Amino acid sequence: MSIISLPPPSTFIGAPFMEARADLLRAAGVKAALLGMPYDMGGIWRTGAADGPRGLRDASRQYGSYFFDDDVDLFEAFKLVDCGNAPMVPANPAKCRAAMKQGAAGIFIGGDHSIPASIGEALSEATPGNIGYIVFDANMDAEEEVDGERFSNWSEACRLAELPNLDPRNMVMIGIRGSLNTRRQFEYVKSKGITIFAMRDIIELGIVEVMNRALAIAGRGTRALYVSFDTDGVDAAYAPGTSGPEPGGLTSREIITAARMLGRHGVSIFDIVELCPAYDPSGITARLACYLIFNLLGAAYSARGA
Repeated sequence: MSIISLPPPSTFIGAPFMEARADLLRAAGVKAALLGMPYDMGGIWRTGAADGPRGLRDASRQYGSYFFDDDVDLFEAFKLVDCGNAPMVPANPAKCRAAMKQGAAGIFIGGDHSIPASIGEALSEATPGNIGYIVFDANMDAEEEVDGERFSNWSEACRLAELPNLDPRNMVMIGIRGSLNTRRQFEYVKSKGITIFAMRDIIELGIVEVMNRALAIAGRGTRALYVSFDTDGVDAAYAPGTSGPEPGGLTSREIITAARMLGRHGVSIFDIVELCPAYDPSGITARLACYLIFNLLGAAYSARGA
């Protein structure tokens, strides 16, 4: 099954539109492709993340493909394309998850934080080896189920830990804080051997040291790295347009520093989730999301010495 997506009204930084089909992407030499996941049926807090892909694209209209920080044109270096949105079936989460799984492209824009379950399953099937996972989040999202639902945005860590080639000991959570995290989730994370770097660790050690340790853990014996940026991992002062804003999180400089370190290290796929334009009137959260993409790709380009 292929995902035949329709072009959005505007594409990310004006990138060419291309259907999310592996044969077309390979033939065009595409090295970076963006796919929207307009889905928030897995959310258990406030809704609005389904508009995340639109919000990102709208914010990106003020930017071009040239990124000064790394002296790189993203269109030239990565053949960057926008694959539109994976088709979501109203009121049918199971069919939506199937569509997300079939739409693997590279850069995923959510959508709520349930989408890594489907993306991770697709990456797992496509990777002949082990996978590492790093997530930036205020919350552990490690409830095994919520009122019988196993695919909410509070359970994606559990679903990923069940993948056959993703050892929980290669999973790292960064930025965890606050009272939305339950003792039950913490006990689950400890029992699985998942590593947590709480905000107090980042304050004490600094983001560079935390990232060095996280990359070593996620990269131990793995062939692919999946990174998830939940916008509530960033302090609400820098990212108010999110499903669950929390104070005391990462600054915009810290999350951009982390994105650059990830780019230099190498990332197989990454997502940006819980972006809610309705709560982002100034657009600063969507612009920060753009900068995460620019800096990760720019640092990847610089690291290879191109």
